[in-house]
Amino acid sequence: MRICMISYDMQEFGGLEEYAVNLAIGLKQQGHEVSYMSAAWVEPDNQYAVRLKASNIYLVQPPKCISMPASDWDTKERILRSMMLVLGPLTFSLGIGMSMLKRRPFQQAWTSAHNWLKGKLMDRFIGPDYRKSIGRFLLNWWNLRWRPDIIHIQGYTTTLLFVIDWANIKKVPVVYEEHQTPDPQFNWWKGFEATINKADRVIAVSEKSAQGLREVCKVTRPIVVRNPLLPDPYGPGWIKEENKKDRGAFTISTVARLYVTKGLTYLLDTAALVKKTHPSVEFRVYGEGELRGELLAKARDLGLDGERIFAGAFKDRDELTRILTGTDIFLLSSILEGQPLAIVEAMAHGCPIVSTAVGGVPELITDGVNGLLCPPEDPQCLADKINILIGDDKLRQQLSSAARGFYESSPFQPKGLASHFISVYGDVIEERKMLVRSNQ
Repeated sequence: MRICMISYDMQEFGGLEEYAVNLAIGLKQQGHEVSYMSAAWVEPDNQYAVRLKASNIYLVQPPKCISMPASDWDTKERILRSMMLVLGPLTFSLGIGMSMLKRRPFQQAWTSAHNWLKGKLMDRFIGPDYRKSIGRFLLNWWNLRWRPDIIHIQGYTTTLLFVIDWANIKKVPVVYEEHQTPDPQFNWWKGFEATINKADRVIAVSEKSAQGLREVCKVTRPIVVRNPLLPDPYGPGWIKEENKKDRGAFTISTVARLYVTKGLTYLLDTAALVKKTHPSVEFRVYGEGELRGELLAKARDLGLDGERIFAGAFKDRDELTRILTGTDIFLLSSILEGQPLAIVEAMAHGCPIVSTAVGGVPELITDGVNGLLCPPEDPQCLADKINILIGDDKLRQQLSSAARGFYESSPFQPKGLASHFISVYGDVIEERKMLVRSNQ
């Protein structure tokens, strides 16, 4: 079977990328032909691109010279600055004309003409994200060259719905997987229902996500609920306490993009509350994103060392292992999730976990059994649960063992999930064949 996995881009690190790449590798290991398509150019040293290459999985992507002007905002701004320099004589002429017609001072008229032209260029030509157009070109090219039997979309909100429309026209079987839990408080799924029901199957990352897909996105197609996966960093054995970190500062860690759904402002509020009674406790957030400046400013307002807390993104799985092995409590402060792979990774490393009860988290964690749960947007609850764990070594060890035990007894391995999806793909392809025969 030829399976083409598609994502909108490939971030430096992320749960979606970790999941999709491991699934692709698991499918390859079971003897299937697999390719991976990104609608945006990927850095050659990206950890996921490196792993795909090591597994002989071809990464389909647009060239950098096309992708960056099409979708990278910094590149767009550089192009705009260059164009405005080239068009300097035009803005000069426009400024003279406006100054004469409207009897304004030349400097004022020139500034107005400059800003008008700059706005028009950005709005109409440079600013739009052309990733969908590039994606359609890649799909057409790859379909002619490779002829996939099925496409598996790794989606997030409406970004890749255009692939479903393309596959529908080309009559290529398509499976769509939504990595978030649709929530009406966010307008990210507007218009979703116009396309999603053209997919052969819709995959939800949790029961909660499946509910959101039905209620918010109006999905009427069959929905399959899957489990997360990742390679076990320690094999079948339990992480023994003597292999954990030497006893330095008590460390509370999270792994998350600096993004609104991760609730990191509430994490900072939690840190400020915890440090009132445990000032030596260290908080660490491993990830990068658009909210870094805002979060550093909030940390300063709370009297926290933001530069120390926001430690940046990890580069590979070895570094992630060092991070989680050195973690005394894993904290997830999200306000919206699908089924967070970060929780599964923390379980694999035997971390005691404190998390908000959002998305599929309650399907992984039973409060008081293999972790502690709080409502979202409630830093006081998170701080209270953390303070309890800081003062109770026995409870931390109990939750640590239970988290690892849950991981070991659950179907998180690539081969298991790959087998599950091979069955899904097979059903879809067979249904398509039956439909063709019935129409003949």
